[in-house]
Amino acid sequence: MSKIIHYQVFVAIVEEESITQAASRLNYSAPAVSKQLAQLEESLQVQLFHRSHKKLDITEAVKKFYPKCKAVLSSIYQAEDELLSENKSIRGLISITLSKALCRSKIFDVLSSFEVKHPQIRFDIHFSDHLENLHDKNIDFAFRLGKLSDNSHMVATPLINTQLVACATPQYLKTHGSPKQFSNLGSARLILMSPLNASEELKHFLNRENVNLNDSALHKANDIEGVYQMVNAHLGIGMMLDVSVQQELEQGIFQSVLAERNLPGKRLYLLSKKTQWQSAKLQMFKAHVKASFSANPA
Repeated sequence: MSKIIHYQVFVAIVEEESITQAASRLNYSAPAVSKQLAQLEESLQVQLFHRSHKKLDITEAVKKFYPKCKAVLSSIYQAEDELLSENKSIRGLISITLSKALCRSKIFDVLSSFEVKHPQIRFDIHFSDHLENLHDKNIDFAFRLGKLSDNSHMVATPLINTQLVACATPQYLKTHGSPKQFSNLGSARLILMSPLNASEELKHFLNRENVNLNDSALHKANDIEGVYQMVNAHLGIGMMLDVSVQQELEQGIFQSVLAERNLPGKRLYLLSKKTQWQSAKLQMFKAHVKASFSANPA
């Protein structure tokens, strides 16, 4: 039996001055309370009460032991109350990791709208293209692209389907024309992620389109932000996720080309830790993300 239970029984007996009344207060049977008291006395090797048929008298040891036990229990109850209060509050830090391909997506608008609702929330953002173990890295959520499923450590919540979009600035297309095939771009140049960073789906697609990844005429960048900046600087046609350039396409800053070529797409997931208990803060954030993407799909 836990010492904490023993102390709770002991304190109740002292305050109620009766084993029967203490049992009623704790919702135990009187024999169970008597047994726990006997076990406590046995473990301490001290008699705590003088028992008689008419009343229960405390010993000298109780006068010193009771206030200390009471203080210990009060500290535990206070700690529990603070933990429960913190668990129910929408405040504090939420740590998130996401791939670099999502750095210009609406995810940050979703974070902003959540912070507006809950101004005591803080975010810690980490960019990584690796699927990390959230428990090991002490990360609350991950936004990831591709084929994902639940496992023993994480829950994968599907959000939206995304697709690569080939785009360029209107100025660039005016100069070089709008091509109809990746294998025949005319004077236009293609901007690609370096082969080592390209996804397998994109590699297969480019192979079907007869695009030579080693073509010296290609522009290359080892980071998706580099592709974006090169397109924005009128250097060529780049491929980026629709969720990352949606605003630019809507405003006419970029123009989609080769849409009929059916570029590959991926599912966007929100990954969270698989746990029986999750704070209200994390529950609210997960619900907010799901609702935001459901209400405004890409």
